Amino acid sequence: MNGTRVFESLNAEWAVVCAEPGHTEMVLGWLREGGVHFGDREVEGGLSEVLAELGRRDRTQDRGHSDRWLRVLLERAVGEGAGALLAARVIVQAMVPGAMRLTRRLQAGRDYDETGRVVVACLFQVVRRFPLGRTSGAAANLLLETLHLASRELKAESAEGGVVQYPYLDAVLSGEPADDDPAQSAWAGVLERRAARAGLLRDGEGVDGARGELVELLVWAVGAGQMDADRARVIADETRVGAQAGAGVSAVAWRKRRSRTVRQMRVVAERWVQAA
Repeated sequence: MNGTRVFESLNAEWAVVCAEPGHTEMVLGWLREGGVHFGDREVEGGLSEVLAELGRRDRTQDRGHSDRWLRVLLERAVGEGAGALLAARVIVQAMVPGAMRLTRRLQAGRDYDETGRVVVACLFQVVRRFPLGRTSGAAANLLLETLHLASRELKAESAEGGVVQYPYLDAVLSGEPADDDPAQSAWAGVLERRAARAGLLRDGEGVDGARGELVELLVWAVGAGQMDADRARVIADETRVGAQAGAGVSAVAWRKRRSRTVRQMRVVAERWVQAA
């Protein structure tokens, strides 16, 4: 169907995930450990049938059923490694109908596929950092958080001059605290050592909050060959609080420099998401 390529691609990718040996048994094992049991028929049907059966049970049982199996997978999805990514991917696939509804709601004259890509990316972020203490009404909460995050991201794309500004980056570049981080960092110690070796931190600086997310992105960009190390150090210096005051440039020149940095970081951020 024209205008729905993003979801067609998502479904095609899901078929590949389902075909991967071991994925079905891995997910079934997690569900069994969490008290959600299946018979032989669902096992033989593969991962796609497991998800379909969960959907059928959700429609015939109370909301507690979806909360139970979503909690099992969310506990895995917020972790690290291939298992976490698989758990997150299963949840995202289960939420595709809701993501399509959000895309239609947020489209507002925008290209459907471009809007859908933002919604899917935000959904994946929400799944990966979902607070486990909020699993009552998990499906609704996932969609609500995705709606809020995607709405902010899409509004940010209306920035002056056509520059796409991601909220967490724009907040860091302005020297302000950010409310939205792209992911939760579970490896702060490793990141701090890598950032220090790359010359991205000064004495006493940490890798917490929005600034930590920016440093993490710069570390990845240098390591992946997406950015020169010298350029990464310049960005790290320019984005420190008070950097403009000591730069000796006009406000207009500083805004142009910041816009140039955001454009470059947008490309890097998109490649980071694709690599993840």
